[in-house]
Order: sequence, then structure tokens, then C-alpha cells
Amino acid sequence: MTPVQYRKFATKFLGATLALTSLIAWAANDNQQIIEKARQEAASGKFLIMVSSPKSPNEHRALMDAFQNRFDIKVDWEWLPLTSGVSGSRVVEQSKSNVPLPSAIGGFPYNFYQQWIVDNGLDQKVDWVGDFSTMFPAIQAVAHDGVVSDYRERLLRQWDVKYVLVYNTRQVKPEELPRNITELTDPKWAGRFAMSNVDASPLDALAVQYGTDEIAELTKKLVANKPRYKAGPPAVVGAVVSGEVAIGLSGYTALAEVMKEKGAPIDWVTPDVMPVIPLFDFMLKGAPQPNLGKLFLAWLATEGAAVQEEHAKLSSLSNPDSPTTRAIFEMKPDVQIVEVKTIEEIDITQQASREIMNIVSGATGN
Repeated sequence: MTPVQYRKFATKFLGATLALTSLIAWAANDNQQIIEKARQEAASGKFLIMVSSPKSPNEHRALMDAFQNRFDIKVDWEWLPLTSGVSGSRVVEQSKSNVPLPSAIGGFPYNFYQQWIVDNGLDQKVDWVGDFSTMFPAIQAVAHDGVVSDYRERLLRQWDVKYVLVYNTRQVKPEELPRNITELTDPKWAGRFAMSNVDASPLDALAVQYGTDEIAELTKKLVANKPRYKAGPPAVVGAVVSGEVAIGLSGYTALAEVMKEKGAPIDWVTPDVMPVIPLFDFMLKGAPQPNLGKLFLAWLATEGAAVQEEHAKLSSLSNPDSPTTRAIFEMKPDVQIVEVKTIEEIDITQQASREIMNIVSGATGN
């Protein structure tokens, strides 16, 4: 064997050894009881996932392949990426009609979780940290540290919607951009920005920082500056990509990064004040495959996070290894993060949302 051949062999052998060592370490720390129950439940029928993001079948396949390989589980799965407003109302009706519920569900902000799941008695307690801390060390961050205290042992923080200022690179230069949402009330942006007319994000989140009255006044000024209205944040990003508008008020990093990677003329900047709305996964009371559902969601929010970011740019702001997190703080090291931290603040955002939507509906005639 020549020196070159030996080095190639040694490199491959070392790689295989490290991979085997990782597998052995995983197996030693895995909760084998839950994994075995999950395998049994996987053999019992189709595993229905109703998690809103990621959206595309290719992204779903990448995640499910990684999950099945990780635990040596063969799963007949179906993934319905319904938005939380749709899936929330759907599972409420299913529960009343004795229709089987999904075994894994998520992509809910606090307010929709409270409205559709808690208020209808569908929330299920899970000892996420106790069941999975040895298997997934990051479970502490996503099931405890990143969740309001009232909803611990229920929610898992899957990813954060980070609302930034997305812009069309053919229409505006970075140095011309506003650095705060409030600057979009300037007449020079009249008719040149888009905002959602089907939900209040991210303005409702800002009410935690500024109060409901001030955000209502800001909404009136934004509406007076003749924005283009779009059916939700994804449509706002689409309007920026198409060139219909120069800036998106409801734009967020994940979709902007996906479109930029595809060659779209879009980019984003970190504003001085950045609203962050976390989206959560959880188990429903009466889920048909509870162990399979728990295992999948715990994996998705921890080890699966890297797969999500690679394929769909979904990320958590608290993850220091996330390219998105690094980009945000490189642009604006002193960015002020606005995020709900208590049940009382959830109530503030709900009140603000109602007032914002009343103002927007009055302007659009809806």
C-alpha cells in the first residue's frame, strides 16, 4: 500500500470509526422503552403529522428519512403542513366527531395554541425533559427554557419566526432601508411596502414592548401610507420577490433565505427592534400513536433542527450554531428582541391583534 493509499484508507477508517462511536453513544443514552413502543405503534397504521413547517414534500422526506434512520423505525407517514389556524379548528371538530387525531401536531404560536387547544381541553401533558434529556440534551432549551412557565410539560419550541425587513435588491439599496418598522410611515415609502391583512404579525408582538395603544396608532399610520395588502407573511415575501413592492413589513428570515438561495432578488436586514414569534409542537389528548408522536417531535425540535435549517432555513434564535442567528447578530449586535415571555403578555398580543385587524379590515373593506 502506497503512502497516498494508506492516507485514504486511514481517513475512511477514521470516519467510519467516528460514525460507529456516535451510534454507540446514541444507543447508550437513548430511551429504549419509548423507542420500542414507537416501533410497535409505527406498525399499527399510518402516522399522521400535522406540523405547519416545513412545507414541501422534499423537505418532509428529508426529515422523515433522517428520523427513521436515526431510530431504525419503518414508518408509513403522511405530512399535512396546515397552518395553525386551519389545523387548530380542524382538530377541534375531529375531537367532537370521534375522528382520529394526528399523532404529531405543531407550528402554533402561543395565542393559537391557547385558543384552539387549551380552551378546548385538547392539551396533553408530556414530561419532555424527563423522558428525553439523556437522548436529546437540547430538550431542556426547547421544552423548558424557551417556553412560558404555564405551558412547560406541554410545548416544544420547534423554530422562531424572526421578523426582519426583507427587500427587493433591484429596487432599493441596503443603505436606503429603514431600520425600524416605524419608519415605513414615512411618505417616501407610500405604496412601496406590503403587509399582511389576514393576521396581525408582527405588529401584535410589538405590543409587548410598546403597549396596545401605541401599536394601534402605528397601525393607523402604516395603513395611511397605502401599503399593498397580502394574505399572510409568505405572500408578503412573494410580493417582494416579484417586485410588486420594495419592502415587506411582515417578512421573515426563513422564507427570504429559501428564495434568495433560489436566485430571487431578495435580501433582508436586522431591524433595531426585532419581533420574534416562536412556533411550538405538542401532543394532543387522545393521539393514536403517543410514543411515536413524542419521539418524533422531541427529535424534530432537537437533533432534527439541523436538518430543518439545511433544507428549509427554519431556525431558533437561541441556537448559536445557526447560520441565521449568526447573521442576525453580525448585522446588529445590539438588536432588541421582542418576544412573549408570560401568559399576561400573550393576552396583550391577543388584544393588540384584535385592534390591529379592526384597523386593517376597515381600510381594506373586509
